[in-house]
Amino acid sequence: MPYLLEDASVRESPGGSLPLLSALVVLKDSGWPSGGFFKLARRAPYTRSGDNMLLWIREIEKLAEYYAGH
Repeated sequence: MPYLLEDASVRESPGGSLPLLSALVVLKDSGWPSGGFFKLARRAPYTRSGDNMLLWIREIEKLAEYYAGH
């Protein structure tokens, strides 16, 4: 499943300008995204910054804003 989520995010935003869809998927036990989400978010071309919580919150906000207009 991790590769499926990564593939969906990369296909939706190959250049890194759109929010990562995988931010919406969280682990049942923790309620947080997996480590794979944070690794993807920090690598090129996405290069998101901030600690994990801030990065995740920003990504969720960007998703809501982007998809509210579509």
